[in-house]
Amino acid sequence: MARSVEFNECEIIEKAMNVFWEKGYHGTSMQDLVDAMQINRSSLYNTIGDKHCLFIKCVTSYVEAGFRETEEKIAKEESALKALINIIRDKAAWVVDSERGCLGIKTVFEIAPEDEEVRNLLCKNGSRYQQMMTNLIQKAIDDGELDGSEDASLLAEYIMTTFTGWKQTFIINQDPIIIKKMSEYLIKSITR
Repeated sequence: MARSVEFNECEIIEKAMNVFWEKGYHGTSMQDLVDAMQINRSSLYNTIGDKHCLFIKCVTSYVEAGFRETEEKIAKEESALKALINIIRDKAAWVVDSERGCLGIKTVFEIAPEDEEVRNLLCKNGSRYQQMMTNLIQKAIDDGELDGSEDASLLAEYIMTTFTGWKQTFIINQDPIIIKKMSEYLIKSITR
């Protein structure tokens, strides 16, 4: 009689994500994963699949959590501009406070160049985040909170690229004051 597989998939995805985050995709072995998830190898293969399938689930879970968090921040504010400013300031704080960095950025540099499925997943999610930011910026423009001559999509792309640059700057300089100043400069430059 086959043994019934009993585990909380969300919990094991979280545990696996932490291993990938710490060791990277290539540095993570199946043994690392089964040890961290505290399940046997056959349960992993039978329910989730191989290491690559598990990694895709981890990245998807990570990205979805980020979307939910951003959507909640947007929903809390009556003003689109206020929501945008809060997102910018929160991202600056996250850059400084996050010890592990961004799993998405790590994935871009480690795996995306060689893995089309991962690249497509990141591209799709990047487009989705950009659309969310574009809609927010367009609402701020429509409400008269931002300059009506701005291109909402281009501004969203600019802001998202700036976020990535902040992480690079912080990794190199380890200076939280620079990141705070850059975030305030970004806010000032888009609200003139």
